[in-house]
Amino acid sequence: MEIAFIANPTAGRGRARSFVTNFERRAKDLDSDIEVMWTTHAGHATELARAAASRCDVICVSGGDGTVHEVVNGLMPDPVPMVVVPSGSGNDFASLFGCPTTADELYRTIADGVGARVDVIDCGFRYCANSIGMGFEALVTQKSLSIGWMRGLPLYLNATMRALWSYDCPNMTIRLDGADTLTGNRLLVSVGNGVRAGGGFYLTPDAWPDDGLIDICAVEALGRMQILRLLPTAINGGHTGKPSVSMRRARSVEVSADRPFHMHIDGEYIGERTESLHFGILDRVLPVLCMKDRPARTSRPLEKIL
Repeated sequence: MEIAFIANPTAGRGRARSFVTNFERRAKDLDSDIEVMWTTHAGHATELARAAASRCDVICVSGGDGTVHEVVNGLMPDPVPMVVVPSGSGNDFASLFGCPTTADELYRTIADGVGARVDVIDCGFRYCANSIGMGFEALVTQKSLSIGWMRGLPLYLNATMRALWSYDCPNMTIRLDGADTLTGNRLLVSVGNGVRAGGGFYLTPDAWPDDGLIDICAVEALGRMQILRLLPTAINGGHTGKPSVSMRRARSVEVSADRPFHMHIDGEYIGERTESLHFGILDRVLPVLCMKDRPARTSRPLEKIL
């Protein structure tokens, strides 16, 4: 078996190197050749994954949602199996599965070869594994980039407070499956393959990453105090019944706005977009290995992949 290990050396506060060393020792029992590749710049994981996919049976990814996003974009459209070792600030994609967190668990995950085949969202100009945020949610992502001393939910709560002083609510049109349409000024639009974004906000809490559907959360324009009242409910998904929140499901989504809006994909800040966007679902195209004895957010039983 040929294994590629793509790792962000700065993720997990530098613990990736010792993890890789321990795994290389343990993986000798798999009768495998392991190629370790360290990312050095933005987009590098995509390049490494694209090169490794042609010669490897499985890709191990050590990093956060950004590293996972880059690897998925390198593997698509015909990906080899992937396994994630979560070590980033949010780890929203990894939270969907029983991902290994130690070298021994990674060894057992690959040896068992069990996992799920999950959907991927085609954004037209890149692929999405977990979630897309437009408007306020993406502005929060931008603000989080300047906060290097926090991780997880506290990081995004801090960034949210900063975003409250500069947010905008553009008039947006959201067309679902070419028919159902939502229009109006929006605080945010979240498009989810997974349930969670921002390190712990369950914006699309009823999503399943293997059901062939995209979940959409659209929040109407709100004032600062209204945002502060709504925000805590989104941590456990309790916002879905609020009057200002619309929840939908579709196989395709088109979004346009009357002025530029912030956007992130899988926690990676894309910038301000001006063009109309189209998102389509690719059914169960990405094989993800996970631990067979831990819960996974899947609508189907785990299956043998390797």
